[in-house]
Amino acid sequence: MPEREAFLKAAENARERIIGWRRDFHSHPELAYQEVRTAGIVANVLDSLGYTVETGIGGTGVVAKIKGVLPGTSRGLRADMDALPIAEETGLPFRSGNEGIMHACCHDGHVAMLLGAAEMIAQHKEQLKGEIVLVFQPAEEGYAGAQKMIDDGLFKKFPVDFLFGHHIMPVILPHNSITTRKGAFTASSDRFHFRIKGYGGHASMPHLTKDPVPALQSLIGGINSITSRNTDPFDQAVISIGHIGAGTCYNVIPDSAFMSGSVRTLSEQSQQLVQKRMTQLAKGISEAHEVEISMEYKVNYPTLFNDATLTGRTLELARTFWGEEKVIEKQDPFMGSEDFAFYSKSVPCCFLMIGVEGEFGVHHPKMTFNESILHKGAAWQAWLALESGEISLL
Repeated sequence: MPEREAFLKAAENARERIIGWRRDFHSHPELAYQEVRTAGIVANVLDSLGYTVETGIGGTGVVAKIKGVLPGTSRGLRADMDALPIAEETGLPFRSGNEGIMHACCHDGHVAMLLGAAEMIAQHKEQLKGEIVLVFQPAEEGYAGAQKMIDDGLFKKFPVDFLFGHHIMPVILPHNSITTRKGAFTASSDRFHFRIKGYGGHASMPHLTKDPVPALQSLIGGINSITSRNTDPFDQAVISIGHIGAGTCYNVIPDSAFMSGSVRTLSEQSQQLVQKRMTQLAKGISEAHEVEISMEYKVNYPTLFNDATLTGRTLELARTFWGEEKVIEKQDPFMGSEDFAFYSKSVPCCFLMIGVEGEFGVHHPKMTFNESILHKGAAWQAWLALESGEISLL
């Protein structure tokens, strides 16, 4: 197998092309299940490299396969393609040309890196053991594109022994570093919405109303106490209230109020406990304040679990490629969520994060990152794909 240096040299030669792809995707961001232009470019590049390509999986997903002449495992690499409904404020010369839409979570870089890796893998086809499947996925940002691809027959059409995923991460990780951990790596993500129905009236006569605002206040306090008084402190959980509202005028007691937020947990036990306590709080507070409270609770993304054996071998390979000091074996999970978690429920997986220099974090309108990481990330993924041809999880 070619040495690490050979991949880095090949990636350096492809550096401008990889950056060009990233800037093009950044200038033309597309929302979930609308990644038509992105998918078209991806499919054309992969086809020109000699991959077997199938489009339309999970809506706008693209999957490509390349098979070697030597026996080995079937393994996959995934990149997500969708952007976010955010108005960009970076001022970049290649800033978004689609108003109100932005690649604010590095997915433009993910696609560019995997295309660069695809190019390097194809250049070493004669040394390829088994086969490599490249998954370009739609709708990661809250719309479960991974599950949609699975439901559309991803692993039946393209079976893999295991799957890798990568996420570029500015601010929270050192530049030019890589991290992962065995077991739970990112949290589950659920959503909740409460609507409180009371009876409004004049602000000077609250005794003639059923004011929903005190009920909302009690609900906020009760929900914020769940993680401190109900869940196991060693089983991490985060509840965040992101949207509240009531009324239209300063001197009118409103008829109704609402509240929405998210729940992040690492175990099904805590996930179920949070939902149960919210249901109980809604019932008790509605009786105490004589208002009606309805609750919608949506179980969204599951916890992402990294296979222990696969992740152990991947960490060994990462130390060889990145250098011992650049590999961080994380002790605790991230409480953010990732729909790569759906893959981890279906096949053995290892998800990693690549640290990159940047002033603002993901999902910020001014988020951008140091593009020098792209060609190295591409070289790493190509090298990982080729080196993992003999990994056994038995």
